[in-house]
Amino acid sequence: MTDISAIVAEVSVLKQRLDLAQLSYRDSSLKSRREIVILKRLITRLAVACRGLDNDLDTTLHAITHDLEQPLEISRLIPRLAIVERLVIQQADVIQHQNKQLQHHINQRGQTLLRYQGLPTSLQRDLNNILNQPSLTLLNNHQHILRLLELYERSIKLIAANNNGTRLLSDNQQHFEINLVAELQHLITEIDFTNEQGEQLFTIRHQLAQGVDQATLLTLLLQVLRLIVSGTHAERHTSQRFLNTLNSDLASLKKNTAKTASSFSVLHQHRHDFNTNISTMVTNINQKIEAQNTTDTPPLSLENITQELQQLALRNSQLEQREQALIEQLNHNDNKVQQLQQQTHSYHQRLSQQEQNIFRDKLTLTYNRNAFDDRLEHEYQRWLRYQNPLLLMLIDIDNLSHLNKNYGHHAGDKALKIIAQTINQHLNPTDFIARFNDDAFMLLITDINQQQRHQTVQHIRTAVTQLPLHFKGQSVSMSVSISTSFFTHNDTPKNVIDRIETTLRHAQSQRCNIVTHYN
Repeated sequence: MTDISAIVAEVSVLKQRLDLAQLSYRDSSLKSRREIVILKRLITRLAVACRGLDNDLDTTLHAITHDLEQPLEISRLIPRLAIVERLVIQQADVIQHQNKQLQHHINQRGQTLLRYQGLPTSLQRDLNNILNQPSLTLLNNHQHILRLLELYERSIKLIAANNNGTRLLSDNQQHFEINLVAELQHLITEIDFTNEQGEQLFTIRHQLAQGVDQATLLTLLLQVLRLIVSGTHAERHTSQRFLNTLNSDLASLKKNTAKTASSFSVLHQHRHDFNTNISTMVTNINQKIEAQNTTDTPPLSLENITQELQQLALRNSQLEQREQALIEQLNHNDNKVQQLQQQTHSYHQRLSQQEQNIFRDKLTLTYNRNAFDDRLEHEYQRWLRYQNPLLLMLIDIDNLSHLNKNYGHHAGDKALKIIAQTINQHLNPTDFIARFNDDAFMLLITDINQQQRHQTVQHIRTAVTQLPLHFKGQSVSMSVSISTSFFTHNDTPKNVIDRIETTLRHAQSQRCNIVTHYN
């Protein structure tokens, strides 16, 4: 009985140990499976991370990854793992060698960029930081490559910006020169010097129209300034001389007038005394005659009367001489006044002509840009107040530059004058035409509807194309491109001008002899 109890106790102990062993085995199995899962996941991720380094390695890793997903024993993967180990070792050597070469190329490219002239200080500092940092791993080299590419990109953008700036500066300079030539020609046309300076300015204008280089342009600009100063001095000298002459003549006239007035006052007093003496003498004679008739007084002495009459006659002759001298002085003063009046009238006419020339284009005899600006501002204010139709029409002569080039600028000037006259013939008296620039005219028309606008445009186009122009024995046909726009809503003069200029420029880029209407 005791033996059985001992056996039962021992069996119980053994059972407990077995249970503990089973629990321990189960824990070990779970731990082992969990570790296997972690290892499989790690191997799979490493395979993904190493993808692209080597084709053989990629193939082997792909096969291992596939097998790891299957319920196979790990021992079957040992041969492939050995292959992977060998390939990884080989790839490590290759990567190390490539890493050294990559580091060498990075340094070379960095030094090349660093030697570029004009590199900003900040970019040089960033480049030196890259070159001075050690690159022990391939990842570091990749980061350095990306950073180096960024610096190269910044450098390229900087170089491109500098080139664009240089090109833009050149384009702006060319545009400035073109505008300067146009403004200089426009300025010369508005200067009304009738002396030698005027002829020289007209010669310079033709020279500018033929085209000049930058150095010649600056020389001509200085010459124009000198001629303007010289012409202004000449005009001032002429005006000063006229004013001095006028002042001297007026002073002399004033002096003579004062002298004449004083002489007239004295003469008037003498004439009064003379008349008084005559009256006194007549009274005395009458009294003596009456006394002789009533009393026995002695007869009158004719000798005394004759002497008194002779004295009076002498005084009368002297007074007549003085009166004649005063009349001659008055006639002289009157002639002086007439001369001054003629000089003043002539000078006034010249000033009026100069004032007209300020607002007239000398070549086409139409109004110039200054007159157009003044008239446009006036009509714009009327439009704001009354909202009557107000139309701007830009007429640009097609290919005028080709005409100047092929037949000379005299031909171009002649064509401008003829076309201006032709346009004028199709305008109403209230319409306003001005030369807007070298080859364009601007019309300002009020109280016009769209149908009338269309008719005016067509009449002008047809008339210009039918002009019988001949240059150097050849028949030349001309045409115009026209852009029009009414003032609407919140328009300003600048907006409307910009609008029709832009519209016409875009239309002329397609073809000539074209009409555009902005509605």
